Amino acid sequence: MKAVLMAGGKGTRIQSIAPDIPKPMVQIGGKPVLEHEIDCLRKQGITNIIITVSHLHSVITDYFGDGSRFGVSIRYFHELSPLGNAGALYRLRGELTEDFFLLNADVMLDVDFIRMLAYHKSKYAVATVLSHPNSHPYDSGLIIADETSAVTRWLSKDDPRPEFYKNCVNAGVHILSPAALDFSELNAKRVDCGEKVDLDRHILKPMAGSAKLYRYNSPEFVMDMGTPDRYHRVQQAFLQGRIQKRNLRWPQRAVFLDRDGTINKYVGFLKDIN
Repeated sequence: MKAVLMAGGKGTRIQSIAPDIPKPMVQIGGKPVLEHEIDCLRKQGITNIIITVSHLHSVITDYFGDGSRFGVSIRYFHELSPLGNAGALYRLRGELTEDFFLLNADVMLDVDFIRMLAYHKSKYAVATVLSHPNSHPYDSGLIIADETSAVTRWLSKDDPRPEFYKNCVNAGVHILSPAALDFSELNAKRVDCGEKVDLDRHILKPMAGSAKLYRYNSPEFVMDMGTPDRYHRVQQAFLQGRIQKRNLRWPQRAVFLDRDGTINKYVGFLKDIN
């Protein structure tokens, strides 16, 4: 199974920390964020990787090469002119012959990809997005789903929001079938003519209400590095070991509350009414 990692953004909001390298190359724990992402994929047997590059692309290609040093196979798609964050998918359509992972390359994560893939297949989904609450739902893709987790509405960050809504946003981790590209009015020819493709607005949002797009809720750690504040929060989470511990391959801690909000302690079967 392939994974496509989108690493072409400029990262203008984090240039105070990394002015001369692409955002995916910002280091956490002595390794670029993109390397952490590739490590997570490799450990789960996902080793066929395509990286889309543009801004300062040589920093990425020189570091990772063909991927053999990292136990994976990497090829690159170089955007000579901006295609939007998903335009490269239309140029790569001939290579994307089966379901594939699509990841933002500037997020720090530790996700059980195999579990997510099993969920995707169980829903017979054309697309599945990993969703979670975050600290900035007001500028994130907001996902509204029914009781089966089929996405019924997709609110882009510039769409009006209801007064009250659940904090459930797109985390930047997706599984797509090639057929997902057909839900957009765009195609390779229009992309070749210079039209830019936004993943949320042009591909995912048109799928809402089709029963083909599903939300995969997960408590696992996924955080983008878009601002200096988020960068420092990721650094702290890494140093505290919180990133790895939230992967669902490991047992998770739980607190059980009764309806009064009281923390319960099990003391065996009660035999005395007092």
